[in-house]
Amino acid sequence: MLLKALAANGHEVDLLSFGQQAQLETYSAEIRRVCRSAHVVPYAPASLSSGADYWCRLATLPSMMPYSVVRYRCRAMKASIHIRLQAHQIDAVLCDSPYSLVNIPVALAEPLIVNSENIEHILLLRYLAIERNPARRAYAWLESQKLRRWEQYACARAGSVMVCSEHDRSVMAKLSPGTPITMVPNVVDTDQYIPTLDGDDSTVLYTGGMDWYPNRDAVEFFVSRILPELRSLIPTAKFIVAGRNPSEEFRRRFAGVPQVEFTGTVLDIRAEIAKAAVCVVPLRIGSGTRLKILEAGAMAKPIVSTRVGAEGLNFIDGEDIMLADEPAAFAHAVAGLLVNTSYRQRLGQAARRRVEEQYSFLVLQTGVYEAIAEAMKAVGN
Repeated sequence: MLLKALAANGHEVDLLSFGQQAQLETYSAEIRRVCRSAHVVPYAPASLSSGADYWCRLATLPSMMPYSVVRYRCRAMKASIHIRLQAHQIDAVLCDSPYSLVNIPVALAEPLIVNSENIEHILLLRYLAIERNPARRAYAWLESQKLRRWEQYACARAGSVMVCSEHDRSVMAKLSPGTPITMVPNVVDTDQYIPTLDGDDSTVLYTGGMDWYPNRDAVEFFVSRILPELRSLIPTAKFIVAGRNPSEEFRRRFAGVPQVEFTGTVLDIRAEIAKAAVCVVPLRIGSGTRLKILEAGAMAKPIVSTRVGAEGLNFIDGEDIMLADEPAAFAHAVAGLLVNTSYRQRLGQAARRRVEEQYSFLVLQTGVYEAIAEAMKAVGN
């Protein structure tokens, strides 16, 4: 969507990304429509959940640089960036993550825009609030301090920073008071998400990659704390988890709980959303805004979320979403929707209107235009 917004604003885009050539070929027709050129650097950062990842974390403990940044450091990417800066007339550089900034030359002549989808040190501070293991708490606190300094550094280097919510803008403004910060919300293409009011009356859905700890914590929280109360109210309730890479160990953890299912990677998440009666977002750790809420809302599905899960989105409790942090209140909100078809349809239709009005492609396009204008202004162009 970001590439489409850049093209829609009249920019010629040269895309440079980590990935594999096969991925580029899979999406080549779509990429050609919006990019002047595209190149992938064959490099895959270590999984945050792999055993090798733990050893790498230990190895970077003495470093002032956060591990989340170190894992993106890549000589091939640095070389590719240098070659393109030398070979082409580049008017501005858009770095799609503060992490990737580690590969961009410090002495950059072109205006720099940094896109920050999350505020990572906030994520870790929220993890600290629920983690009880002393060693993990100590590591998370240290990493959060490193990340905070890195995000401050990223803002200081940038001519403009893009964030996806007003909450994140206020945090970033405190980190770097002199940097222009533009709110560019996450959006969905509502034309691609067709409202489906009917679903299985007993199906409760959570979507999210299971290789991301906040999503795994949300599933554990729902199954252990919310689902028992929900089952006492609606014995037939089914909980479906749709998202990539759930490990066998994680699946086995819930093997004894009836009617809990992991789909694994799905080709089209819209098919899973269409089957659901209610979509839930029981997140306790988060930053930025949740695309899963926008996708469910775009398909007119009723949503029950924690306040952290819905943070940064202009959804209103009781009007187009239901918010609950305590397990019993969350379970009762879901149960009320499962038994009341007309209410869940009204809530879902209101969510669809909210997405159409505030999280459309035109809003993204306008935000990107403003962010680039600020960066150009910062260097006097």
